[in-house]
Amino acid sequence: MRFQIKQQALILIAAAVLISAYMVLRYLPMRRISADLKREKTEQNVLITSGQIKQAELQKLLERLNELKEGLVDFDSRIPFDTQLGQFLGGIAALMDEYGLTEQQIAPHEEIQAEPLVCTAVTMKCRGSLDQIRRFCRSLQELDRAVRIEKFHLVNDPEYTGQLRMEAETVIYHRRPQGKS
Repeated sequence: MRFQIKQQALILIAAAVLISAYMVLRYLPMRRISADLKREKTEQNVLITSGQIKQAELQKLLERLNELKEGLVDFDSRIPFDTQLGQFLGGIAALMDEYGLTEQQIAPHEEIQAEPLVCTAVTMKCRGSLDQIRRFCRSLQELDRAVRIEKFHLVNDPEYTGQLRMEAETVIYHRRPQGKS
């Protein structure tokens, strides 16, 4: 009987050694490798997701760039090669008449060199209702000529009749024809 107990103990010790050896030599390294692979997979998924987000952002930026390029072509076409100041001032006066604005004053100032463009400041004053002035300003934005409103001031009529006095400082642009300085 003693022999059987020794044999069983020897078998148990051998089994324990085999299991321990398997754990140390095979299972634990595989588990470490598996954890490393899972971590790498997670990092790659994060990298792929980041790339997809950046690709979507790049698409939006490219679309915006194309819009800006189209706007630049439109902007360039809105800057003539000559002042055409008389034509512009006449067009402004016609717009003010069209919207029923009264007490019109349109005064150009001297040109300012801002290479490659030349800027001309123009002061506009008139009187009208808020809706008339709003429609006039919207028409200014839709002109074939680039106009920048520097200052815009509205003053209510002292008798509160619904009439407003508008004063605007604007700038128009033109390019100096090649060969002229």
